[in-house]
This record gives sequence, structure tokens and C-alpha cells, in this order.
Amino acid sequence: MNTIRKPFKKVLSEIPIEHAHGGSGSRQLILSPQDMISKNIEAMTKGYLKPGSFFDWHQHEGIDEFFIVLNGTGVIKYTDGTEFTYAPGEIIYNPANISHKIENTGSSDNEFFFIRVNV
Repeated sequence: MNTIRKPFKKVLSEIPIEHAHGGSGSRQLILSPQDMISKNIEAMTKGYLKPGSFFDWHQHEGIDEFFIVLNGTGVIKYTDGTEFTYAPGEIIYNPANISHKIENTGSSDNEFFFIRVNV
């Protein structure tokens, strides 16, 4: 059965903000599996971290994640010891099934887009 996809529009200011991944960060769930955009896209979120805040250790089972930095600076850590600092305009790839933690180490609010893709 083929589903006919149609264009749609969402307004970020109308999407609720919720806590995410433990820690003290929050996010907006922009696209979810219920949006049925593609069998490949699992979700798209906009994340927020205040100075000193973090998304606690977590991983995405069977899902790659692209982390696009809009504002702020910080560090992303992986359980294997890998660490990357981040700044606006940078993109970080998080492979599926790898635990990571994201921390705002700067003095301004952090904003990101996360795009999660089924592997």
C-alpha cells in the first residue's frame, strides 16, 4: 500500500519543549515516525542547553545521528574516550549504538538540530 505524501509546514514556536536524555537539556520534537516523512528518517529535533547544562549519556539503537550546531559552544564525549569541542556552523556525526554525552561548557545558550536516520 502506497501512502501519498503531501507537503506540510510546522512552526517551531508552536512545538512544545520537553526534557530530553536525562541531564538538564530540552528539545522540540520537530519530526517523528508518525510524520511518515521517509522510512529512513527516524526523527528531527531542536535541542537546547543552558550554560552548564547537558544531555546525559545515551545512545540511539540502530539510528545514526547528525548534530548541527546553531549557537553556543561545548563538548561531546563518547564512552570510548573520543571528545569533540563544538561551535556554531559545525556538524558532528554520531554513529548508531555509541553512547555519548553533550555538555554546554560555554557562557551562552546552545541550540542544535539533530537529524536521526535509520541504519
